[in-house]
Amino acid sequence: MVAIIPVLFVDDNRELSNIFQFYLEETGLFTVHVCLDGQDALEYLDNHDIQVVISDFDMPDMDGITLLRHIREKFPNLPFIMLTGNDSKETAIEALNSGADFYQNKAEDLEIQVLDLSHKITILVEKARAEAAIRRKDLILEVIGRTAGRLLKGENFYAEMKTTLGELGQVTGAAGAFIGDPCSHRDESGTEGPDLITWWNDEGEKTKSGLRVLFAELLSAMEMDHTDYPYMLISSEDASPSGQEALKNLGVSSAVFLPVSTGEERWGYLALFYTESKKYLAQPELYAYTMLTELAGAARYRAYMEDYFKNPVEKSLVGVFLIRNNRFLYINPRFSTIFGYSRAEIIRTKSLPGLFEMPDAEKVRETLEQIMSGWRENAHLEVTALTRDGSRVQLELYVTMFRCNGSLCLIGNCLDITPRKEAEEKVRAQEDLLKQNMMSSLQEKETLLREIHHRVKNNMQIIASLLRLTDFQSGNPEVHDVIRDCRNRIFSMASIHEKLYQTDDLAQVPLGSYIRDIGNRIILEFEMEDGQIHFRVDENQPVFVDISTGIPIGLMMNELITNSIKHAFPDTGNGTIQVQIGRDRDGQSGMIRYHDSGRGLPDGFDPDNQTTLGVELIRNLTTQIQGTVTFESGSGMTCTLTFPLKKTPDSHDTVIGEET
Repeated sequence: MVAIIPVLFVDDNRELSNIFQFYLEETGLFTVHVCLDGQDALEYLDNHDIQVVISDFDMPDMDGITLLRHIREKFPNLPFIMLTGNDSKETAIEALNSGADFYQNKAEDLEIQVLDLSHKITILVEKARAEAAIRRKDLILEVIGRTAGRLLKGENFYAEMKTTLGELGQVTGAAGAFIGDPCSHRDESGTEGPDLITWWNDEGEKTKSGLRVLFAELLSAMEMDHTDYPYMLISSEDASPSGQEALKNLGVSSAVFLPVSTGEERWGYLALFYTESKKYLAQPELYAYTMLTELAGAARYRAYMEDYFKNPVEKSLVGVFLIRNNRFLYINPRFSTIFGYSRAEIIRTKSLPGLFEMPDAEKVRETLEQIMSGWRENAHLEVTALTRDGSRVQLELYVTMFRCNGSLCLIGNCLDITPRKEAEEKVRAQEDLLKQNMMSSLQEKETLLREIHHRVKNNMQIIASLLRLTDFQSGNPEVHDVIRDCRNRIFSMASIHEKLYQTDDLAQVPLGSYIRDIGNRIILEFEMEDGQIHFRVDENQPVFVDISTGIPIGLMMNELITNSIKHAFPDTGNGTIQVQIGRDRDGQSGMIRYHDSGRGLPDGFDPDNQTTLGVELIRNLTTQIQGTVTFESGSGMTCTLTFPLKKTPDSHDTVIGEET
């Protein structure tokens, strides 16, 4: 649809004016209003939208030149065509010098004159529109320049966009505007988000939520794929019924929408609303609006990045830094606080290695070189820094590399771990002190335990000595045998206590040495001649036992050796006793094989049916240590004892008997 151009025709000749009005309107391009004098024309211009004025030169009361001068004072850019029947060059020059755009003689052929006049009117209107678009572009660019300057100074994006929309409305004549997306107004938390910024010249009459709903309705009514167009325009004259209703609810006749993108995503629109019916955007205006949408998108993206990235980094409790070409690009406040320097001082005068003392400074320098050369991807260091006041702080430093605008940069963070290190040192000191106290306590307990074993052994020797005195006083051979057996049993128990306080380990006794001492002492008690009884202990593998296993084994060995001396060698008193100590194949059980070269067991010997004290003791003590015992006869007597073993916590080679 072609826009009709409103024309004001001023001439005191009514008949001629009506003829021009008829012919011009017949073209279908113009609507013509006729005024018969200059004063009426000026009053009409004050109240109506006119795009071209055509005036006669010779008129009573106010001639064409005077009218032109008055119009130029109020409407300096309004196109003006001067008509005259005077063919004087002086008249034409005066009209053009006074501001007329064209000078035209009233020709005899009225049809040719109307065609020429129509052509001139069209040219002037197009020129006026283009000039107006350029002026609006310049005004919009001025608004953009002011907005960009304020944003660069750090002004709030949302408040600044509100101001910009108001300034934009004033320079473009828009009744209202918004930027953002009225169809998406809640953020992820469910609260009202700043996704729509609005300005309206009568905003007091329309609530923000009400405008949001009306904007969303208008977008929905447009039903266009807006991604394929640089802008969208809707007018009440050619809109759908729903679009016309939406424009009516907003109180406007047309609206322009331009998409706004942040990064690679569309954020929303820049929309302007007009009370007049706007048909298109001139190229200069479109250029200026596009620049504004790009500025708004970039500023919105920057605001988003600051809200979600920079601001958290600024508030971080960890020091954060960026480095390029060995110089700081950025540090956050926490980084500055850690080292005690101002942010400006660090960025201007410091390097990262220069903030640490040797040799950590060299370590940091080498690490940065390795990362920049690609030899390593990132680094984690614990280093000591020197603050401005000369104090030392322990830091945990993380650094990695990334590429920004074609340059290699380093990003990292540092955490003050001085309190943690001090706490660790206190814990370490406390642990050392605790270990010392434990070792001291353990030494005291070991000393006490040795003393106990020593005293137990001494007390048993006293008992044995008392029994010996009793034996001397009795003079009875039978009493002598009984006392000797009791003394040997006491000695077998005392011997293990002696071994325990003589060894470094108070928990276990070497079984071979223990049995060897018992056998030698018993032979001595029987007052045998030297070499009469040959006693030998062989160890296939070292076996260690604790006191709970050692005493029962010692008592059993006492019974076996005593029995061999008394009953195995009755004729000559000569013989051999051999004890073999070892472990089974899987190392879980200990084995003692006792063998004498005497006459062997009596016929029909059954240990389970024996009631003698010695056999009864062996049987009961075997049960006590959860072992087994067997007796064999042939070339002497053989007794085999097996018992369970367990490994000590600190040795794989030492085994001890289990407690019962």
